[in-house]
Formats: sequence, C-alpha cells, structure tokens
Amino acid sequence: MRRRQLLIMLVVLAIFAGPAVPALAQTPGADSLATGSSTNKALDYIRAHQQPDGGFSEPGGKSSGQLTSWVVCALAAAGQDAGSVRKSGKSPLDYLASLAGSTSKLTDLEKDCLAVCAAGSNPRSFGGKDLVAAVKAHMAADGHIGDMVNEHCWGMLALAAAGEQLPASSRAWLTARQNIDGGFGYATDSGSDPDDTGAALQALIAAGESKGSSAVTRAVSFLQFCQSSDGGFTWQSQGSNVGSTSWCVQGLVAAGEDPGSSKWTTSGKTPLDFLSRMQQGDGHFRQSVTIDPNPVWMTAEALPAVLKKPFPIKPKEATKVDPAPSKTDPASTTTTDDSGARTRGSDPGQEAVGSAASDGTTPAGGNRASAKSKPGTPGTRSGVAAGVLGMKTATGGSGESNGLAVFILFCAMYLVVLGLAYLCLKVFMP
Repeated sequence: MRRRQLLIMLVVLAIFAGPAVPALAQTPGADSLATGSSTNKALDYIRAHQQPDGGFSEPGGKSSGQLTSWVVCALAAAGQDAGSVRKSGKSPLDYLASLAGSTSKLTDLEKDCLAVCAAGSNPRSFGGKDLVAAVKAHMAADGHIGDMVNEHCWGMLALAAAGEQLPASSRAWLTARQNIDGGFGYATDSGSDPDDTGAALQALIAAGESKGSSAVTRAVSFLQFCQSSDGGFTWQSQGSNVGSTSWCVQGLVAAGEDPGSSKWTTSGKTPLDFLSRMQQGDGHFRQSVTIDPNPVWMTAEALPAVLKKPFPIKPKEATKVDPAPSKTDPASTTTTDDSGARTRGSDPGQEAVGSAASDGTTPAGGNRASAKSKPGTPGTRSGVAAGVLGMKTATGGSGESNGLAVFILFCAMYLVVLGLAYLCLKVFMP
C-alpha cells in the first residue's frame, strides 16, 4: 500500500510540477511601468531628443511635426507641462505653432488639435489657425469626417478634445462601418484590424456610446480574437508591436476593460506585459521584438497606453509623474504642471515605421494608407487571422532569454520527476 501511495505522489508531482515552474518565474506586474523610474526613464529618453527649434526627432534626425505632436501627448499623459519643456528657449508648442499655417492634411490637423488640447492650449487660435474649424470643415452633412474610417475616428476624438458637441450622426456613421466580425478597418470597405478598432472604441466612447452597447462589446470581442500569445496585438502576421498594442490598450480602457486583468491574459501575458518587455534599459520602447527603427515615436506611443489613458484627455485628467532631473541639454528646462494633459500615441493615418521625416511630414516608410487595404481592396481579415492563429513570437529583450531559461528548467525538472517515477516502478512494483 505504501509503495502505491509513493508512486501516486510521484506521478501527481510530475503532472503539476511543470505549470508550477513558469508560474513562479513570471515577471513582476506591468502596472509598475505606470509610475516611478520606468516612466521617468521613458520621459528622459524623449526629452534627450528635443531639437533647438523645440521639436523632437528620432536619433540623428531633424524635428518632425507628427512626432512632436505625439511627444506632446506623451508628456501631457505623464502630467508634464509641454510648454515648459524647452531647448534653446523653444518648446514643442512653439515648433508646432510655426508649422500650423502650412498644415492642411486632415490627419495632421486632427493630431495637432489633440496635442494642443492635451497641452492645455487653445486649439481655436494656435499659430494663427483655428484647428477646430479646420477639422470641422471636413465634416459632411451626415456627420462623417474625411473619407476614411481612420480619419473619422481621429476627427471625432480631436473635436471631443476641444469640447465640441459631436452630432449623433457622427457616431451612427461610425457604427454603420463596423464589420461583421466586430472590428473596424482603415477605410469604409477595409477588413478589420486591431489598430483602427482601438481608435474606433475611443471615438465611440468619446461621442457618448454606452460601454455596454452592441458596437462596443463586439469590438472588444474582436480585439480578444486578435490578441497574440505574447499578450500584445499586431496587424497581419508581422508579430506584436508597440503601436498596435498601445492603440488597443487605450481602446480597451475607454470601453471599461482592464488590460492587465485575467480576461486579457494569454499564455500568462497581458498587453501591459508586452509593453513592459519592449522597454529597453535606456527607457525607450522597441517597436517589436525584431525591429527598432523609431524609438522616440514608439516611446511616445507607449506612454499614454501604459498610463491607461484613452483619448481624449483634458489637461486636469493627466497622470502626474514626478520628473527625474534632466540629463540633457543645460538649456532645456522641464517643469511639472498639475493640470497637464495627455492624448494618444500614434499618428492617425500613419503607421510609425521607420524614422520620422525631417520635414515634419511623413515618417519614412510609414504611410498607414499604403500599409493597410486601399479602398476597394478585399478586407484584411485573413491577414489578422493568420497573425493570431499562427503567431508564437518570442517576447523580446531580456524576456526572450528568461522564457528560454524557464522552459529548459521546466523540461529538466519534468524529466527528473519522470525518472524517479520510473525507478520507483522498477524497484517497488512486481
């Protein structure tokens, strides 16, 4: 009897030892990113790339209007006063104001409006331009803004950030463009993708949609389908990336979801875990496990998501993070404004791929319209499904090596226990 009991105990140990090892080896919660040194490191990294004209650039580049707008949003998300972040006496708002007169592209107007509102400035009189009126000039009689779903979502968010009352028809136009799978695409006839679904969730909530509505719950379900085994999100099958994951996290938070909860845990990883693993030692966030072409842009995208702040954010709603002493240009000064704001990280209408352009327009290789389905092209649903169903990507950085070590330890322990069980069988059983 005792022999059989011993054998049973060994077999049970062999069955349950495997899951126990990874559970003990899990990394600390990603919520620690939202406060303390991790956020300060990201802010320090961003501030180190401010240029003498007040704008921000990728390493070795020149100031970019798009990049600067999202940096303003990231600074505001952390409770920083963007107007007081200066180099050679110039702030990022000074730089954006110098470009305002020549800005005409709708998505540029939208992201500028978001940034200006996030910084607590007046979007109706900025650099001699009324950004609100400029966005509203693209609104049709049925309430839709621009030609693309992407443009419409960010137009709704920009106007909501400025305190405009959005017509019910704007929300109705967007819900009518929801695909059968619950997601939203870039264009009116594009297949669903996680990025634009995250943006649509934020826009719907900003326009007054109930978090329990069919449109919201279906969009949330689509994002659950799209989540990868590393916890992050991707478009098509290129592996999880910070840009897609950030938009999805903000959309989920807007919808009342907790992206750090068990509901959003897959293979032991949440979207926040993925973002945490993408942060490097110098504070910046990689775009993905395999590429890191635009570190400032990705860091600006990640911060609002890490701080769980969906668009639009009023200045008083920002999360205040005490700034660490700046290690950059002595001419740069940074102060904290308790009324600081925040907005969203990526550029509407563009995928942040490659370095930001030096002329303040489009990042090299980064036009979202060219990356996504063009109008009239069959949807991208198959690409998304391939990415979700076929992706078993590594976690990247130190997380990749840690995962391999845990796997080896698990295998070794399992073999030892099975060996003991086999010996017991040989010795104690007839």
